[in-house]
Amino acid sequence: MRKRKLHSRTVRAILLLVLSGVLIFIFVARLIHLQILQHNQWKTRSNKNHISKRVIDMKRGNIYDRRGSELAISVDTFSVFVYTPEVKSPAEVANALASVIPVSRDEILSKITGKQDYVLIYKELEPKLAGKLKQLAIQGVKFENHYHRYYPQKSLAANLIGFTGTEQQGLEGIELKYDKTLCGYPGLAIQEDISISDSEPSRMRVVTPPMGGSNLHLTIDAYIQHTLESELQNLVEKYKPIDGSAIVMDPHNGEVLGMACYPSYDLNEFGSVKPDVRRNRPVTDIFEPGSCMKIFAVASAIEHKRADTSSKFYCRGYGEIPGRRIRCHGAHGLVDFHKAIAASCNGAMTEISKILDPSMLYRTYKNFGFGDPTGVEVVSESTGILKPPSKWSAFSPSSLCLGHELAVTGMQLVQAYSAIANGGLLVKPKLIKRISSQDNEMKEEFETEVVRRVLSPELAKTLREMLMGGVEGGTGRLAKVKDYTAGGKTSTAQKIEPSGVYSTTKVVCSFIGMVPAMNPKIVLLVVLNEPKGDDKTLSGGLVTAEPFSKIADRVMKYMRIPPDRPQNKIIKDIAAYNVEKNNTFAQIEVNSDITDIVPNLIGKSLKDAIQSVEKSNLKAIFDGHGIVVSQQPRPGSPIPARKIMKVTLSPDYRD
Repeated sequence: MRKRKLHSRTVRAILLLVLSGVLIFIFVARLIHLQILQHNQWKTRSNKNHISKRVIDMKRGNIYDRRGSELAISVDTFSVFVYTPEVKSPAEVANALASVIPVSRDEILSKITGKQDYVLIYKELEPKLAGKLKQLAIQGVKFENHYHRYYPQKSLAANLIGFTGTEQQGLEGIELKYDKTLCGYPGLAIQEDISISDSEPSRMRVVTPPMGGSNLHLTIDAYIQHTLESELQNLVEKYKPIDGSAIVMDPHNGEVLGMACYPSYDLNEFGSVKPDVRRNRPVTDIFEPGSCMKIFAVASAIEHKRADTSSKFYCRGYGEIPGRRIRCHGAHGLVDFHKAIAASCNGAMTEISKILDPSMLYRTYKNFGFGDPTGVEVVSESTGILKPPSKWSAFSPSSLCLGHELAVTGMQLVQAYSAIANGGLLVKPKLIKRISSQDNEMKEEFETEVVRRVLSPELAKTLREMLMGGVEGGTGRLAKVKDYTAGGKTSTAQKIEPSGVYSTTKVVCSFIGMVPAMNPKIVLLVVLNEPKGDDKTLSGGLVTAEPFSKIADRVMKYMRIPPDRPQNKIIKDIAAYNVEKNNTFAQIEVNSDITDIVPNLIGKSLKDAIQSVEKSNLKAIFDGHGIVVSQQPRPGSPIPARKIMKVTLSPDYRD
């Protein structure tokens, strides 16, 4: 009995062992079958069924000028991929793709027959071509939407705007300064590639939608900017300088209406441009300003009560301090402040430097913003150079009164002159007018920021009168604006050679002024660095004053500022007589309504211009829209035999 039970247990154990062995054999055989014999098949099915994360591009905000003209925009582009597990015939796919996109068939075929599942075929394909590819419904071809930064105005305000990199990150200029405002936030999606059948498409599920960046509206006006750049280009062609710049600013609110540089470049081709060409010179480059600083020395003397407007100074044709004689371009004799500024008299300025304590002059220059950044919204603004009195020599006061021994940026000069123009307030320059959402809803508006008061309104008015004298009858005569009064100052500053001495041939020529003179709407600066030509003609009064006049005239008419010079001219010969009591001459007026002369259409709307032309029995060819900014023949000239005018219009100026 006992032996029978033992036998039964042994049989069961053997059967269990055999059964276990069979099961293990079947499992191992199946594993070998799957892992080795069917390895490629299961790998392909696994590749066809996977989930991946995808970053969704955000749309970078646009940059506009003050009137809404597009300066920088983000345009739709597409990246073209091939998901190789879905491709049945690589050759057919390569042929189809090559028929639309600018990539060779062989290159495409090489990519899609490689080891990668997702293969990038082309980046930043324009929407029109992407649409053609989608219509072809090529097997395995996938699209990802991206944005490409485009600058429709090309080189306009290029040095100010800057550019972005391939990932839409700001690299220079406004694009860099306001990168966080413009860039927004990318989104996240889950892409499921589940190919139970070859015809089933991939599925994309958005987890976090992208948030587009905000738009920037600059204070720059595209028309004024173009005016600056075109006139600067004319100067460059004539004088062949190393570089040049020009700025127009509203002195009352600090809004920069135009800021131009030479050299410049096409923002869409920034990769081929040297860094030096991309410099925003009005805020990065410094130079000794020269004679345009004389007005601030005069302000210091009057402000600190070391002199008044009746004070006079003697010029012998030079100024003299112990150990140095400073040449003047003429022996002006006894002059007051008005004559000293109008004649740019070095002799008088040397005498003024003697009555000023160093601390007074330093404090005045510092109050006007020299030696400090203006705070304008740019990257890498220079502070300029203004040494404290403790580091001055015995020659420093006279040098500083003449605009030497300090260095400034163009923007610092414009800010300082704006304080004279607006009645004595130092106003922070600004380039951003407002920020809006992608739907153009207002998010933030930038207010005028007053830094401090630097002059009394009365003294500011007196200084404007002095500057007006410099244009009306002084060194800045070529800066006269046809229908407007102007006040300003010429400068011709010798450059310092590497040896430390002042060059006899290299100069910086500039003119800075305000229009209209006594109620300024703009402050305008024009600067040329090392213009070429006859040494006798290389002066601020001859090189940059006339361009100032041309720019100011165009800008005033564009802004529709009423002329402040009398429109009716008195006959010159009669006006020249000294008329005694009871002996009067009739004033003969030139009236623009007389039909035998060309009417003045500047500043008029298209409708009003047409009416004026019809009254004069003329015909006109109109170009553009908005208001009249130029005309040929000029107003007041005889009506031409052909009786045809050419009239150019531009969009109206808006604040």
